[in-house]
Amino acid sequence: MMKNVLLKQSKIKHSFINSILVLITLFIAIVSISIFVGYKVMTPMRLAIMQLPSDYELTFEDVTFRNMFDNVRLKGWWIPSSNYDFTTQKAVIFSHSYGDNRQSMPIETLKFAKRLSNEGFHVFMYDFRNSGESEGRFTTIGKKERTDLLSAIQYVKEERGIHEIALIGWSMGAATSIMVGSESDDVKVVIADSPFADLEQYTLDSFRYWTGLPKPFGKFVVKIAENVFLDLNLSDMKPYVAASRYSEKGLMLIHSEKDGAISYKQSELIYEHAPNAELWITTKGGHIRSYKHQKELYEDRILEFLYKYMTKKYEFPST
Repeated sequence: MMKNVLLKQSKIKHSFINSILVLITLFIAIVSISIFVGYKVMTPMRLAIMQLPSDYELTFEDVTFRNMFDNVRLKGWWIPSSNYDFTTQKAVIFSHSYGDNRQSMPIETLKFAKRLSNEGFHVFMYDFRNSGESEGRFTTIGKKERTDLLSAIQYVKEERGIHEIALIGWSMGAATSIMVGSESDDVKVVIADSPFADLEQYTLDSFRYWTGLPKPFGKFVVKIAENVFLDLNLSDMKPYVAASRYSEKGLMLIHSEKDGAISYKQSELIYEHAPNAELWITTKGGHIRSYKHQKELYEDRILEFLYKYMTKKYEFPST
């Protein structure tokens, strides 16, 4: 009898120990997966720049400037207007999508830049940190890219003397442009193609799409990754909240209804919170590919929107 009791207690003890070991193993696995996913997200493959503005017969300057918050060295191109008019100096700053660079997106950014240059706009194209030719070890999906864009605006103001600025961004660059546009008085208008509205919620909703892992694991993976990689704070990026501050400046949202990476409903959510916005839902192309299928219309609609907010003449100081 006593032997049976001891045997039963031994089995219970071993069962308890095995359960603890399983839980520890599961915890280690989740932490390891979280660290791996976080690292992969923050270190996308760096793409090379394959074309130059000169390939499109554009005059340009290679530019190096520093992030004014953490001194990361950033690279870009300054493309002056080919239809120069000092009294209407206006600049457009391009911000690229996640994992891309100033030139490598699935749209012809240099062709678009040429149209803007011909229409009287200076164009500044740059690489976010950890992209293209810029320095930096990690991509933070908006947190530090926001400071990169603020530094690009500072460069245009201080080095080029221009204070009439428009932002045009795609995907991550679109969301970042909305965030920065809400806090910079020099930004008069923002064009956002395929932005997300709330990065944390979008990541959880699209967790399986990006990782192949079951959606319920998303919240655990995100929180652990944020604690390991302090620069990865998804809750900081809420463009729909920033859009609510667009009472005077213009905001144009462009999104394809066929976008499989970021649903057009993300732009609809931003639009619902923006008091001064225009929403264009296109019917062709996937993620940031609306331009590819209707280049002339895309350019025309953006130019029309820019002119609504950037027609002010330069006022010479009184003597």
